[in-house]
Amino acid sequence: MNVVDKHGFLERIGYMEKVVLELGCGTRKFDQNAIGIDRVDMDSVDIVCDLEEGLPFIKDESVDLVCSFHTLEHIGNIEFVMREIYRVLKKGGKTSGTVPHFSNPYYYSDYTHKTPFGLYTFSYFTKKSPLRRKVPTHYNELDFTITKLKIVFYSPFKFRNISRKIFTFIFNSSVFMKEWYEGSLSGFLPAHELFFELEKN
Repeated sequence: MNVVDKHGFLERIGYMEKVVLELGCGTRKFDQNAIGIDRVDMDSVDIVCDLEEGLPFIKDESVDLVCSFHTLEHIGNIEFVMREIYRVLKKGGKTSGTVPHFSNPYYYSDYTHKTPFGLYTFSYFTKKSPLRRKVPTHYNELDFTITKLKIVFYSPFKFRNISRKIFTFIFNSSVFMKEWYEGSLSGFLPAHELFFELEKN
């Protein structure tokens, strides 16, 4: 695995008060205090590597937070990467961020997107989902707690965003409304993304 640690963070992780990784940070980091990881070397990137190969250069249970914003959909083997995130997180550590909802037309028009995400996707990585519809949990041993899961409606066309904010409020008002939206309305009313927050047990 080819890894370029541009600023020597790997030697300092064990001594840092709080370790935050931002996966797929791209041209700018959302969290300026995070260690930016991406496979393309840009100014905001601290560690250059291919996330498809995991994070073997990060020690077990050494990270407080792993965040990613519109990154996980670019991963082919999402189970492997979720295992890696779980491995490097400390007990009680969290992973959070956003992924495009599968109904978003910008999701399926981007040929670099490899993994679709829906309301139930993260339930496959927990033994106790907060949602009413249950999914098989025997595919892996991961046991995150889903602390936040929000369907976000947004449009790059500003005049549409007032109604999209109303939809975000309405369809996140309860578990029933979330599940009703995805099961019955997502084909007619595309969502933009999912915001998630998972905690390692």
